[in-house]
Amino acid sequence: MLYKSILFLAILTIALAATPISTINSIRKKSGATTLTYSKKLSVAAYKHAYYVSKSSLLGHYEDSSYNYFYGSAPWDRVLRAGFGTAVVVENISFYEKNYRASIRKLMGTVYHRLAFLTLEVDSIGYATVGRIYVYDMSNSKVAALCKKHYKNAPMVINGVCPNSSDIIPENLFKSAMWKMKSKAKSVIMYPYRNQKGVGVRGVEESPKFLNRLFGYPVSVTFNSIYASKVVLKSFKLFKGAKVVSGKIVTSRSDTHKKIKPNTFVFSPDRYLSPASTYRVKVVALVNGKRKVVEWSFSTR
Repeated sequence: MLYKSILFLAILTIALAATPISTINSIRKKSGATTLTYSKKLSVAAYKHAYYVSKSSLLGHYEDSSYNYFYGSAPWDRVLRAGFGTAVVVENISFYEKNYRASIRKLMGTVYHRLAFLTLEVDSIGYATVGRIYVYDMSNSKVAALCKKHYKNAPMVINGVCPNSSDIIPENLFKSAMWKMKSKAKSVIMYPYRNQKGVGVRGVEESPKFLNRLFGYPVSVTFNSIYASKVVLKSFKLFKGAKVVSGKIVTSRSDTHKKIKPNTFVFSPDRYLSPASTYRVKVVALVNGKRKVVEWSFSTR
């Protein structure tokens, strides 16, 4: 009986260690972001969309009401229908990976989907997989709590984020809820994170396309706006030994799809990185008028 209990405990420990939320939270924490709390309601929304995609073969974030298994046109519609309480949502999807770990690894090799996983304004996550379709929904429980209070008036308000579209939230309270999570994060969020091992060598294609060409594994850095109201990037370099790696810097201004936020910068190597190699990153910026240098290293698999 004792043997069975120990065996069960070992299996349970392994299972818990391999959960999607533990993987995502490990990445977020090591990158400088806050960890997320599991939400059953967000998982319902994620499951419903994964099921719809698996049955309809329509890949993407939106659903067509003329198809069976329709649950909601957009991510926010599905999250609201599942009862989470706010339309504020960030959704990630990947297709055909063998497990959650491979799905998350693939998404972190992109730019836009990586930045979604590293969003600072969220505190909750739900996820589901159906037929090798993986869906992750993230939101802010504090905004959902504000939606329950039904404010009648305020000098400046936010609307369209609650289950009842006519409900309002005072702008100062909305910003406070969004910024509360950011205040718990580090001043700089970086990926690959400091001393990370087993990093990929090439960027992963995504929709929309980050670049219309193949490129090496992207490096991203975000200056938390809680601590950095104004950031002027001076240089963003990747080194292999003493050699500078050629590449392109993409900012919120130069991003074709306007998905990169201000204070976030991405370095896209022109060529694939070398396997089993160590790279060093050096970012120099003026943050609130003061020179700031951020340096770290990572290794490829």
